[in-house]
Amino acid sequence: MPSDGLPKNLEPLAAGDPATIGPYVLAGRLGSGGMGTVYLGRTPEKGAQVAIKVIRPELAFDEATRARFHDEMENARRVASFCTAKVLDHGTFENRPYMVTEYIAGTALAEHIAEHGALDSSTLHGFALGVAAALAAIHRAGLVHRDLKPANVLLSLSGPRVIDFGIARAMDTRSNHTQTGIVMGSPGWMAPEQLLEEQVTTAADIFAWGCLVAFAGNGTHPFGNGDAMTLGKRVLFAEPQIGNLDGPLDRLVLQALAKEPDRRPKAQDLMLELAGGEDDPAEATDMVSHALHQSWRPNLPPMPPIMPPGHHPGPPPVMGGMRPGGHGPAAPPAHAPPPYPHPQHPQQHPQPQQAQPAQQAPIPPTHQSQQVQRPAAGVAQQHPVHQTGQFPAHQTGQFPAVGPNQTGPIPQLGPQAQQERQRTGQTGPRRPQAQPYVPPVPPPPHHPLQPTKRRMKWVAMTAVIAVALVLVLFTALTVLGISGLGGLPWFGPGNGSAEQQEPGAQQDAAGGEPDPGERSRPTRGSDADSHMVFKAREYTCTPDPGERSIPSQGTYCVFTLLVENTSDRTLRLDHDWQELKDHAGPPYAAEPPLGSEADAPLWHPVQAGKAAEGRVVFFVEDENLLDSAELVLRSQQESEPAVIPVDDIPRSA
Repeated sequence: MPSDGLPKNLEPLAAGDPATIGPYVLAGRLGSGGMGTVYLGRTPEKGAQVAIKVIRPELAFDEATRARFHDEMENARRVASFCTAKVLDHGTFENRPYMVTEYIAGTALAEHIAEHGALDSSTLHGFALGVAAALAAIHRAGLVHRDLKPANVLLSLSGPRVIDFGIARAMDTRSNHTQTGIVMGSPGWMAPEQLLEEQVTTAADIFAWGCLVAFAGNGTHPFGNGDAMTLGKRVLFAEPQIGNLDGPLDRLVLQALAKEPDRRPKAQDLMLELAGGEDDPAEATDMVSHALHQSWRPNLPPMPPIMPPGHHPGPPPVMGGMRPGGHGPAAPPAHAPPPYPHPQHPQQHPQPQQAQPAQQAPIPPTHQSQQVQRPAAGVAQQHPVHQTGQFPAHQTGQFPAVGPNQTGPIPQLGPQAQQERQRTGQTGPRRPQAQPYVPPVPPPPHHPLQPTKRRMKWVAMTAVIAVALVLVLFTALTVLGISGLGGLPWFGPGNGSAEQQEPGAQQDAAGGEPDPGERSRPTRGSDADSHMVFKAREYTCTPDPGERSIPSQGTYCVFTLLVENTSDRTLRLDHDWQELKDHAGPPYAAEPPLGSEADAPLWHPVQAGKAAEGRVVFFVEDENLLDSAELVLRSQQESEPAVIPVDDIPRSA
């Protein structure tokens, strides 16, 4: 959390963004995706932080769609705020509908699993219970979420919170597609009836709940990884791999993942069984709140107790469950109070508490889970485990920026885990070393810059960048002119012969690569869109790229990419915008960067005029199709793409 109190991932308002929407003052962008753009704003009365999602204009181009959106938002306002992000308001801005929800300071499940691996058994039970309670509230209001996935579940101080409900139904009345062709759902998280475009009921959300719980408990998706078609076939025909979940989750997840909707339990039944109570609506909320209070155990840093006068405090206490100096876990303090407020009535802006010693979670009994028939032999799951108990530095806040076809962090399947266990003599299933969830600290009050000051700041930055670019360009052209290799008219006669040379010969004569900002003269293996220049240095295809599991079929193609930001603002690439087209079928989307790939400068913000390098990975079924394939690259989702033929890219051994 930065010192100004805003989420770390908050982007500044762009030149075309409004300063206000209705009565709400905007502080920045939380993200953007296939449905629209999400802003962080403040209420005019109390200055409370809210999330404002503005729908893309092409998704609400007629009056009937806008009217249906407002009807669905009225229904969504009836959903209880327990384990959900409460819908506070809705309206229309420049003929674009928008919704306002409470801002949840939390981490998306997808990001937490990528950073820390699977949830521990106690926290997993609370996660499953909280999401089931949220679905029960949504279904009681007559809504179906339709797009429940790890990016739409936030892990907050008071428990899991389900967000983004009501929008899919508002944008779609007859099928899983909008009139603009955007699929209402995400591959890997859609129920069989959604894939077949049959009638979608609340049972589709239960199927997604089963996928979520298996994913949160194992760190891997129950149907593996792959493109949309591969995942769809597995969801329709293969048996899920739920790993070694404790009871009763193993049984409930298998029931939820039944192919037939009628065989899946209701959200209310899941909630009551996980809470261990009877079907009494009058006591359901208290019962679930108490059960969630017992199982949802965030790992908060303790504060030293107040010492009596004259007493000299000792060394500062160590966070419960952490390893001080690498010598083993710290002993839990005696009589530790609960480390978080009762989650029955979650506050819109939870205040930082007086830190207390973290309560030691009891160790649950071990239950033998049911073994599930695997769809293919020799396939084992991988569990990303990171030994850390601290909260990750990147706080997603609300509405993560995902595209319409985002699959979430679909894990990689491969046989190496099973081979390793056979080599070491281990036979039974083994759970990963799960890490407890560490909640974020809610942001303190913040007052954004006034629109006039923000505009002046951008004008000054743009002027400085423009002057710097002119100086760099002038220097480069001067050096080329002194060398007599430019072939340009202002360097005098006698150089015209260079104009008849091939671009590659001009590059060799100049002793380096041409200016990547000159799109009119792209070199082989490079191209540019309106914001960035892309240069594919080399590529290789291998079934074992190092940080991913070996697939049973297909291979990974890894491209080393160099980009230069030629715009006047900071840009950040998204792997969802990068594609590999082979003209024989649908394009391959880039895999989410993992490990050292994600740490490369390519996937971090690139300042104006700066360059960055990294790797882009694609999973392809047949590398022979690469002979006619093209890289389709974008610096922004809406920009005209840069296209680089794979034939123009050197292939490394």
